[in-house]
Amino acid sequence: MVVSARDAPPPPPPSPAAVVVREVWQHNLEDEFDLIKIALMTHTIVSMDTEFPGVIFKPVNVEKRDLGRLPPFWNYQLMRRNVNATNIIQLGLGLCDHRGCLPNLGTDSQYVWQFNFKDFDVHNDLQNPESIELLERQGIDFEKNLEEGIDSADFAALMVESGLVMNGSDFTWVTFHGGYDFAHLIKIVTGQELPCNLVEFMDLVQLNFGRRVFDVKHMIRFCDGLYGGLERVANTLGVQRVAGRSHQAGSDTLLTLQTFMKFMEVYFKEKKDSAIRHNGHLLRKVSFVLHGLELIEFDPSNEGLKLNPLGDE
Repeated sequence: MVVSARDAPPPPPPSPAAVVVREVWQHNLEDEFDLIKIALMTHTIVSMDTEFPGVIFKPVNVEKRDLGRLPPFWNYQLMRRNVNATNIIQLGLGLCDHRGCLPNLGTDSQYVWQFNFKDFDVHNDLQNPESIELLERQGIDFEKNLEEGIDSADFAALMVESGLVMNGSDFTWVTFHGGYDFAHLIKIVTGQELPCNLVEFMDLVQLNFGRRVFDVKHMIRFCDGLYGGLERVANTLGVQRVAGRSHQAGSDTLLTLQTFMKFMEVYFKEKKDSAIRHNGHLLRKVSFVLHGLELIEFDPSNEGLKLNPLGDE
């Protein structure tokens, strides 16, 4: 039997380009930032994740089950003490455009970045042993970080030069439970300890990153059926980890970025004049709020806010 082209099955859709985590050390730091600056011309949604030596200080008079219910100003003081006492290990950086496409740098692959720092000395610095054991199991080589890792002062200078910080109005920043992520990055960029109170800290967030800051952990509070950590939320939305391993900053920042884009597609788009656009009114209600560090005066109208998937009543 002769099968015509009209009867032939359609070709399979093209496979998505593989995602590669670009490892950044002191020796290739400037070269990688040159690539990032090019990518930033067209990719203005930025996700971030950090790895650090864990939580060292905890309130002695609070039960473990109640830690998640502490008031924001208590949470800030706890975070401030921990961040000021510890040093960053890794930072992941992901970029995408408004369609969710990662930079390909003129190749057949797509890329995110993982910066490895030398600031943390596993032999001498304060650390949570359980956190260090977990990071070692996930593949972080603390000795290599000490020998080949990035000086955070050099990283900070290149972040400023790139326009990623102190020029925040140009970019949208995305995290998942991102208080510690922003705190460690602000500590690096300013070269100073965190300020004494939460209001001053949020002023620094706005100065360095603008107000288009989204914490997916905060956003899911208004969505039925979405709860838990990054992996759980990603799985619920049908987003899979496509590169690297959990608890490595590059892989986690990629999962954060792709989960955010899927979340936006499901919960924050509206149809108007036969086109889909983001619902800016809803977005403003959940922007510039970090989970656990909510300032009540930012938007009290959020009480009672509930988000439904696109198409649901």
